[in-house]
Amino acid sequence: MQFTSPAERRITVRMLSYWERLRGDRPMPAEENIDPDDLDDLWDCCFLIHVKDLDKPDYNYTYLGDDIAHMLNEGILEEEEVYEKTTKISELTKNYRKVVETRKPVLEEGEFLNIAGTTVKFRQCLLPLGEGDNVVAILGAVRFKLFS
Repeated sequence: MQFTSPAERRITVRMLSYWERLRGDRPMPAEENIDPDDLDDLWDCCFLIHVKDLDKPDYNYTYLGDDIAHMLNEGILEEEEVYEKTTKISELTKNYRKVVETRKPVLEEGEFLNIAGTTVKFRQCLLPLGEGDNVVAILGAVRFKLFS
């Protein structure tokens, strides 16, 4: 199902449009409303985290797209290590609490050094998912470029 113009490339605009359609007149869509098939060309750039895990020092992602895992480790780590290391990328995670507190999407761009020391410039969209006014999970999507 197409939600934005096929010419639109910005992941933030495409994901926000998808989220808006799913939520309708509700404060936010539920996690079960998300269909990876609707996001077929973006799904590898997406992640999902349950907010109940945010207070745990070793929280991990319920889903972590292959493009994100590759960005963070550039193939250096074993798969089991990817989930552990990604929780330390503060530039990508710093607005999780803001999404939970405001119950609103957060669109952002910035840069950071990944674990290999490569500069990563990114655009990210963080979208609350839940029931009523309660945020249960965050659906995120990020696109990036690597600079040596």
